[in-house]
Amino acid sequence: MAVVVDDETNPFRLPPDDQIFVIREKERQRRAEERERVKHQKVWQKTTASSRVHKNRRIDDGIDEAQIAAEAASKTKTQRRDGAVTRETRREKENVSEFVKKKREMFLVQMHLDVQKAEILKLDERAKKKDEALKRSQQMLEEDVTRFDAFLQTTDKNAHKALKNAEEKTKIKTEKIQKIRHLRSQLSAITSEIAKLSEQKDECIKFKGFLEKLTPQEWKDEKDNEKVERQLSRKRQWVQEQMAGHKADERAEIEAEERAMEEKAQENSRGRRRPKREAEEEGKEREREMEAMRRRIRKKYPTQETVETEYQGIDSGTERELYFKQPKQLLDVFTSLEGSNLFLIQNSQDTEQVLEEVQQKIEEMQSKYETTTKRMMENISKLEQQIESENRRRKELKEQLSEKKNSSEQEKLLTDMCNKVVEVHAACFKEKEQYPDTHKMLKAIEAKLEELLTYLDEVEETELGRKQVEELEKQYNKKRRDKQRRLKVEKEDRKKESKREDSLRRSQAPSHKKVGKQIMFRSPPLYQEKREVEEDDGFEDNCKDHRVFGIWIDNEGMPNAEKPQKLT
Repeated sequence: MAVVVDDETNPFRLPPDDQIFVIREKERQRRAEERERVKHQKVWQKTTASSRVHKNRRIDDGIDEAQIAAEAASKTKTQRRDGAVTRETRREKENVSEFVKKKREMFLVQMHLDVQKAEILKLDERAKKKDEALKRSQQMLEEDVTRFDAFLQTTDKNAHKALKNAEEKTKIKTEKIQKIRHLRSQLSAITSEIAKLSEQKDECIKFKGFLEKLTPQEWKDEKDNEKVERQLSRKRQWVQEQMAGHKADERAEIEAEERAMEEKAQENSRGRRRPKREAEEEGKEREREMEAMRRRIRKKYPTQETVETEYQGIDSGTERELYFKQPKQLLDVFTSLEGSNLFLIQNSQDTEQVLEEVQQKIEEMQSKYETTTKRMMENISKLEQQIESENRRRKELKEQLSEKKNSSEQEKLLTDMCNKVVEVHAACFKEKEQYPDTHKMLKAIEAKLEELLTYLDEVEETELGRKQVEELEKQYNKKRRDKQRRLKVEKEDRKKESKREDSLRRSQAPSHKKVGKQIMFRSPPLYQEKREVEEDDGFEDNCKDHRVFGIWIDNEGMPNAEKPQKLT
């Protein structure tokens, strides 16, 4: 198969047979270098797989394309010439290797042609696609140009419209500014006038207050009574109107109910005759029902007292008129006030003289009282010293008495009672006595109880107070019963638990049989009680005083508020 390859028109070529494997090795090496180069590139320098697929890459085997094409053309020419010369003359049998070699060359040339044709078709198709793309892009450009022209026209129109609107707005703005200036001038004039009127009003209010002070109290009381009477008349009129409306509604409802009951009675009595006695009983029963119905309807509507409570007094808003209407009234008032003022001035002078005399007497009395108070303070200091000495003596006697008598239980009972009395007194009066006396505190508690009982009696006189007291008594009795029941249950539980423990202890205890002779009772040895005397430095009394009074006095007579410490 003879193929003529033109060097200028054929853009494709096949590599020689000895370089096919070398090309593969070079391609692998080139790809490895490309991967290494891509590793060190920036993100924006890299390409994607889809972009790399569309690239046309040509394998570079290092041989000049023109040289390869010339060699292939010369080889085909020589083959064609040799074949034409020797086809008829040569008759010797060709070697198998040469035949295979020729077949191989023919196959490669055919494959080369097929590849070229396929590439030509691809290139034609690609050129067509590019032409179509160019046509589409040109069409899009034309559309863009038309749209841009339309856009320019719309922008011009909008610009002209905006200019017109701006001119109109500026005109309106200037008109508004002129109007604002005119209104501000009017506002300033009005504010000045308001200021003048407010000053006049303040002067009038001041004069009005002065005139009201000069107004006689009898006239004021008379006008207040008239106002109260007007309010009462308005209230009575409103109550009468409301009650008239309620009475009309009540009457209408009663009449409707009576008509309904009469119609019902007529329907029941229609078509049959009843004895006279039964008719009388039915009439009485109907009268009772009608009376109950009337009472029920009357209860639905409010009474006059409830309507009066619902009334809300509304002030008419009219001010009280002035007493003074002519200047002569003021002159009369001034003359009367002048006379009264002269009388008051004379009385004030007399009272000043009396006051001076009283002040002199007060100064004399103060000097006299100061001397007496000094003497009394000296006596008080002496009495306090005597009281302290008596208290120390009392403590000593009390210590001696406590050593002599063994009455610790009685003393404990007395202290507990005293503490309870102090707690009750503090709960009643919310304060602690500095030096508590049991008798005084008990008297104060009894007085408080009497006061509370009288208050309860006064509260029970009212219905609401009596109900509240009964509810509180019920609550307290219920709490007391619950507490007693709970204490009783706890006591029974403790008793059962002790019995259970005793029975468990008896059941778990080992049983011992008595064997042999019973052990005789031996008398215990004599016990000699030894008496230990502890020296008391007043620590317990100090603790008791601090617990009761919050303060205690040391051996030197100084008061202390801190908790006492025992000396070791």
